[in-house]
Amino acid sequence: MMDQCPAVEPHPLGCIIRFEVVPGSSRLAVPSGFNPWRRSLEARLTEEASKGKANRQLVSELARVLSISESDIELLSGHKNSRKVLLVKGVEKDKAISILRSILMLKVG
Repeated sequence: MMDQCPAVEPHPLGCIIRFEVVPGSSRLAVPSGFNPWRRSLEARLTEEASKGKANRQLVSELARVLSISESDIELLSGHKNSRKVLLVKGVEKDKAISILRSILMLKVG
């Protein structure tokens, strides 16, 4: 399903991950799915999209999932909309895809 995941791209510092977020959700899930049309992973956040709360929750949860520090994740674009582009430093594209895929498999299976 996600072998050549278009939501994750290599970057000299690590990888770039694209997310489509749903703030104010009843449950927290990062990632919660994959949107092939938008070429992005989906994330459900319990925080509302105000004062950067949803952005901070996305960064915090992604850091937890990838077992890295929040300071290794930088929001490159999407500060004010639901389509986010994050730079994940120190995590290779293939490693990120394998971790994210395993989470999605647990949700699907």
